[in-house]
Amino acid sequence: MGTNQDIDFDNSWHQAAEFLDQRFPLNQGSHRSATDYIVHFDHLLVIRSDGSCTGLARPAQFVEAGGHEHAPQSILLEEDGFQVEIEPVRGRLAAVGAAPREHRLQLLTTIAV
Repeated sequence: MGTNQDIDFDNSWHQAAEFLDQRFPLNQGSHRSATDYIVHFDHLLVIRSDGSCTGLARPAQFVEAGGHEHAPQSILLEEDGFQVEIEPVRGRLAAVGAAPREHRLQLLTTIAV
């Protein structure tokens, strides 16, 4: 039996990215600079704010993506049974004066029966 639990990072993608960098590091850079996540030939690619692309340091941590591979609605990562889901922001346009929208991170846990 499983349950979904939002990780409370004070709604800050930067704190969530630090967590991702520790458990699911990238080949180069930080999840903090991720502007998008896409799937290319079953590999997760992270588009960074400078326009460059990188992948996970351990590609096997990428489990699956939900939605279209070039614009997934969710990314599932796993390490030793520990799973997280990233929901990339789509349509980054926000109202004038509104805070920029950030990716969302969700912790997926398993409850022993």
